[in-house]
Amino acid sequence: MHTSTLGRTGLKVSQLALGGLFTSSLGPGFEETKKLVFDAVDLGINYIDTAPAYADSEETLGKILKEIKTPLIISTKLGGRPKPFDPRNKKQLRESVTESLRLLHREVIDVLMIHEPDRPLQYPWWTSVDPLQG
Repeated sequence: MHTSTLGRTGLKVSQLALGGLFTSSLGPGFEETKKLVFDAVDLGINYIDTAPAYADSEETLGKILKEIKTPLIISTKLGGRPKPFDPRNKKQLRESVTESLRLLHREVIDVLMIHEPDRPLQYPWWTSVDPLQG
């Protein structure tokens, strides 16, 4: 599997990543998901992306990742919890990260993103369609 450097992070990620939406209860079930993750790692995929908004994806991945010894790069996102979520609230941002770490059984999150920040007016705190005015 070819790798590329992810932006300016210095992280070498596989050019194909595993998206976490269907590693949740929205997907085929735990055993099939586990097989999918193991197969992806066996094929050289080292980057898995998930989010609190993907149902129980973080929890499901956390259970599976405990069994994988291969170093992986995991990304997740802020938001979706606690509810209601206010991204301007530092305490809630920390709670979101802490819960992701717990569910993923990780000490660090390699890449942390804001979930869909570019959808103007999606959130009540987004006050302008101009991304520079937010």
